[in-house]
Amino acid sequence: MSNPLDQFAPLLDTELMVSALQRHLPECLAGDWQITGCEIQHPRYKTYRLAENRERSFLSLVYHLRGRRLPSAIADQRILYARAYLGQRSHQAFAEAQASGEKAIHLAELGMVGWRFPNDPAMPWLAQLMDSREIPELGQQPVSAIEIVNYRPEIRCTARYRFAVSEVEPARVVYGKTYADERGQTIYNNLRTLQRQFQSATAFVMPEALAYTADRRTLWLEGLQGQALAELDFATGVAEKTPALANALAAFHQLTPPSLPVVTLQQQLQEWQKKADKLSHAYRAIQPALAALLNELRQTRPEFEMPGLIHGDFHIDQLLVLPNGRLALFDYDELALGDPLQDLANFAADLYNYPYPIAETDPLVRLLFTAYSAANHGQTDPQRFAWHLRGQLLTRAYRAFIQQKSAAPQRVADFIALALRPWPLAD
Repeated sequence: MSNPLDQFAPLLDTELMVSALQRHLPECLAGDWQITGCEIQHPRYKTYRLAENRERSFLSLVYHLRGRRLPSAIADQRILYARAYLGQRSHQAFAEAQASGEKAIHLAELGMVGWRFPNDPAMPWLAQLMDSREIPELGQQPVSAIEIVNYRPEIRCTARYRFAVSEVEPARVVYGKTYADERGQTIYNNLRTLQRQFQSATAFVMPEALAYTADRRTLWLEGLQGQALAELDFATGVAEKTPALANALAAFHQLTPPSLPVVTLQQQLQEWQKKADKLSHAYRAIQPALAALLNELRQTRPEFEMPGLIHGDFHIDQLLVLPNGRLALFDYDELALGDPLQDLANFAADLYNYPYPIAETDPLVRLLFTAYSAANHGQTDPQRFAWHLRGQLLTRAYRAFIQQKSAAPQRVADFIALALRPWPLAD
């Protein structure tokens, strides 16, 4: 069969999908709603290496739709989670969804099964969280707005609850993070454990863990006010905050961890091998570069036998600059015991995702490493950092592949080329 990516490509074109969904969504066909714009988030491509299994490939993605109700022309926004299948496989998938009692729709002409938010096949309680009257954890103060911050279908959803200013209550924000599984309880316990430890004025500020609701698998966090670090200019604002960031990260790594899973360097290497295998199968032109990168990672794997607390998902979007200048750190879902330089390299690799010239990003990465090393009294191994950085850049290449955003093949090749550069980075 032909390459599944070619068949799924139209579903990733926002202009094409505005027209296609207008023709096929039931509410549009009924004349109740008109789509005016579309943004695609979290595309995930599942493929199979064996030719006989390739027809099972599918694409899942989220359409954030802008439109207006008819005939009033009142503007509103809606979210559609969709899974796209090859051939006639959407018919079977829709039948299975119906048999499970899910509120799914079938867009047969597009080969899609869809769920209108807040209907989610793995989080049936999500609709209740969109009605503040159904949430006793929020108290009696009226909620003025509920905003979706991040929705990852069948995994988690983060919502922001805004409370209006009143004569007796100041403006307030609370976040509700609901999960398809029960990990929220563990995250709540871990965060409370860390917050009970002494924190210096240079440490990251952590959002207060308010409660965990077991029946809705939701973690409640007190909101913090500030500016996202990613909104600052890289060459000036982010660079200015980098020494404070490095000091706070070093302090975070010194906290006494709760009971956590261990991430070894061998496990990381095995995961990178799997990612490289899939990339090699999808993009034959970069097979030599991938082979060279894997060989480098195998031969230079460092020895490290003192795992400590790591954030596990440390990147610039997790940080907020508070009005007093301190940095707040969010998202404690991936806490683990491992090599602290994994966090540093994860942050560095993610900087190359942003639309800044490499000539501006390279000095920022060098500054990050230098500042973190200084916070650790010069005891940070540059070669171990380089090993992690190469692996994290390989991970960015793999994400570019499975997300299938624009120019995915070129983005994959660029990340692999970055990973193969020598360290220290050239001026």
